[in-house]
Amino acid sequence: MSQLPIAVHVGSEPPSTWDEIEARQRAAGDNAAAWLRDKRRPTIARSDFDWTSTRIEPRWVGFDTADCVAALQPSIYHNQGADEFDRFREGAASRGELAIVISPIGSIGGTDYARSLFSSHDDSLSLGSVESTISSRPLGLGAKVRAAADLDDIGHLLALRMLSLKPAPKWRALELEGQTWEQHDGRVSFPPQGALESIVETELGEPVVAVWTSPDGVERRYIVPVETPWAPLLNWLVEQALPELVPGAMLRARRNLGADPALMTTREQQARAALAQLDAEYRASRTRLVEELETAEAAAISVRDGLLYGSGNRLADTARIVLEAADITVIDVDELLGDTKNADLLCSFQGCARLVEVKSSAGSAPERAYEDLVRHLREWPHLPGSTPVDGGALIINHQHRLIPQERQARPYTRPEFVAAQSEPVITALELFNAWRSEDWATVRRLVFGEASASLEIESDTRTVHGAVPAATGTKRRWYQRR
Repeated sequence: MSQLPIAVHVGSEPPSTWDEIEARQRAAGDNAAAWLRDKRRPTIARSDFDWTSTRIEPRWVGFDTADCVAALQPSIYHNQGADEFDRFREGAASRGELAIVISPIGSIGGTDYARSLFSSHDDSLSLGSVESTISSRPLGLGAKVRAAADLDDIGHLLALRMLSLKPAPKWRALELEGQTWEQHDGRVSFPPQGALESIVETELGEPVVAVWTSPDGVERRYIVPVETPWAPLLNWLVEQALPELVPGAMLRARRNLGADPALMTTREQQARAALAQLDAEYRASRTRLVEELETAEAAAISVRDGLLYGSGNRLADTARIVLEAADITVIDVDELLGDTKNADLLCSFQGCARLVEVKSSAGSAPERAYEDLVRHLREWPHLPGSTPVDGGALIINHQHRLIPQERQARPYTRPEFVAAQSEPVITALELFNAWRSEDWATVRRLVFGEASASLEIESDTRTVHGAVPAATGTKRRWYQRR
């Protein structure tokens, strides 16, 4: 036998006993006694459940459970599984192992009793070894749930299974509560004991699937909705939870013999070493790529936001970063003239110069923005300290309160006004698209028009013949600038 079955305590009578009970219920009919009529077979004891495929040996009520490695739906009631559950916990503690427990909570089809006016809970799960219970409160239809944050691997894998169930179970908010006992000298109240941690929770942080850890650290109990099918839970238990939480149990079941280096063949050791190296190289490559992505995002976020949503000096500063990344020499006109008498930027490339006006508008682009550019071009030659320019360009961030996809493609649409334009009008979105693809030739074409194409050819010709102007230097990358 390559693998021994895994002994697991099940807190129910075996299916054969339930077959007899249901036969007696049918025979008695309406005349059945209340204790017989009210018995209901739990889903874990279905007669058609395929235990062989789960690789689990169920130890029912009445079986010895000292060597069991987990418990399913245990009972705390005398003659109904309490002794078997206690023996299971004692066996786990004696081996220094965790006692793994899975407990469904809730009532299929609703509760069979009236809810107290003083309680919002409809079901509770007694934890037996301590004076505490876990109560459940049904949530409304369509309640949204999510995996809790900071889960360990086992909790994360269980959350994925629970969230993928179709149909989804009925979600209930869980709460750990202490107990109060009535005694001859008054009430005695006990605070909640142990710790209840969310695995799946609501948007308000209420646990709907959780794990409870006993105060002594021996028991680790997973609480799931009663509608959860057992097959995926048992698969998670055998394939993921037990190997991680109770590895000794799996070794006893001969599950991990092939992972013992002392029992591996040479080919197994070589293959595992190669796989480990591949995994390490993957992790290193992924770490490097994640760091590159974070660096690129950090560098891009200010430029992207400044171009698409900026105004005033912020927009002008961002536009300057993009233009300089395209090897365009940019001078702040205010700094050049010592005053705010003219345009925003003086841009030059390969001997061609243009005045650039940078404007923004929350709504449609105002025509006066272009008219300001024309006026500044007309006044430019008469300003002290000015140099000759070949024209101008308007960079405008219009409709910047809208998302980029909802903005008009062209800022100006009045035919007469568009026909009268002699200088290029550049939208911030056009500049952004060229910048994000690092298409610097397009950036220069947007600013200098078709003249930039001949300048590119002249520059390339000088480069081929080894006469690169000293001013050209090495191309500056936009992400190297602040």
